Amino acid sequence: MKSYWMYAIIFVAFVSCTRQPSLPGNSTFNVTAVLNDSVWFGSGKALRIKEAGKNIENVRKFNLIVLTDIDYPGMGGGPNPNTSNGCLDPECTRTQSLVVYNVPLKKGRFNIAKLNQHSTRKNEFASLSYIGNAGGLLNHYVYKGLKPGWIRVTKFDKKLGIVEGRFVISFSQDTESDLPLRNRMSAAARFTDGLFRIKITDISIK
Repeated sequence: MKSYWMYAIIFVAFVSCTRQPSLPGNSTFNVTAVLNDSVWFGSGKALRIKEAGKNIENVRKFNLIVLTDIDYPGMGGGPNPNTSNGCLDPECTRTQSLVVYNVPLKKGRFNIAKLNQHSTRKNEFASLSYIGNAGGLLNHYVYKGLKPGWIRVTKFDKKLGIVEGRFVISFSQDTESDLPLRNRMSAAARFTDGLFRIKITDISIK
């Protein structure tokens, strides 16, 4: 029995020390993933929002927002002007946005459903949006409990203000909104192998 517990302790220690996958240092984009078996990438921001009267050092969560200009089925003639730089250029024509709110600014793995429950503002929940030429929604995916559905913070460098992590999320099509592409696209949007390395952006709300 003693040997069993000794091996169990060694195994747990090994697993906890296993190196987590991370974004390559030479990656062009600060967020990469696979979306429904296709390579996906974009420019992400990690927003730490400070409300009036609070100290920024006491804000221990961030919102992950990723924008890209990757083409998608149903776009028609495509955005105008058409860009293909993953939104590295602020003047890109945005076609998709991924958002995850209330991510704790500490190492750990966090369930998307629980993060959604912590939202204090209307419509603050993890989602994937497909954006049309005029900036309106053409399709929308939300998290409804499909597994897997998590985001992990693997490292937070307080000195440099850089947060790193992973995510794997299976979104379901938003059936409450009657959007143009709702019945013309996949019923689910599955992100796998998601990686990010982003410098925190602090925003003060008056």
